[in-house]
Amino acid sequence: MHIVFHLLLIIALLGIVVHAQGARGGGGTRSGSSSSSRYRSSIRNESRCQGASCQRTGIIAGSVIGSVLALIAIIFLIIYCYRKYRSRPSQSNLAFVSQNSTNEQNRTYQTYEENCFKNGIWRGRYYQYGRWHEPHKIILSFDRKSDRVFGHGYDDVGKFTIDGTFSMETQRIVITKVYESGTGDSQENFGHTVTLQLTWNSSHAQFEGKWSVETGRYRGSDKFELKLEDSSEGLHEKTVD
Repeated sequence: MHIVFHLLLIIALLGIVVHAQGARGGGGTRSGSSSSSRYRSSIRNESRCQGASCQRTGIIAGSVIGSVLALIAIIFLIIYCYRKYRSRPSQSNLAFVSQNSTNEQNRTYQTYEENCFKNGIWRGRYYQYGRWHEPHKIILSFDRKSDRVFGHGYDDVGKFTIDGTFSMETQRIVITKVYESGTGDSQENFGHTVTLQLTWNSSHAQFEGKWSVETGRYRGSDKFELKLEDSSEGLHEKTVD
């Protein structure tokens, strides 16, 4: 947003300069006592724009330059708003968790024998800067009474805590991942929050979706995968009514 502010400031300054140049066009230089001085003064007066026509020319030139710069500022503003919109989650967390998957082949229903929400050690990996980062360990605990998930972990950015919600019916999960400042990579970790919106993929036996970040320093969004490594609970058999 500071880029747009600077552009608007430049537009205002240029308008003032151009207007001032047009307004001073009627002024001349007094003749000196010598002939050479009168000659130089005559040349300067001829080279300067004089009268109302000069003011109109200055106003027109300033308007054209201001319009072009204003158009550039609008383009930058549109790009800024578009990137900000893209960095946000596609929908609210509550709506995402409640919505059924549109890909029925990837959805695992509750009639399956294995429950996808298991307490234990999970492995998460995220795609950023054109590559997949190394999988990192996440400890997750699911509370099926409140449909809440809690946990913690550590990745190449730093140490983080987990808080989120999930739905047994839609088999979706939303995780808020908060990094602890002063841990991990000082260039990447500034105590920010990452939002994960994930859907269970039965074909790959993992959650898949995207991560989203929106802070004053960085905005971005890309792919994220979460796979169970070691469960601390047994398989829960589900029966079909």
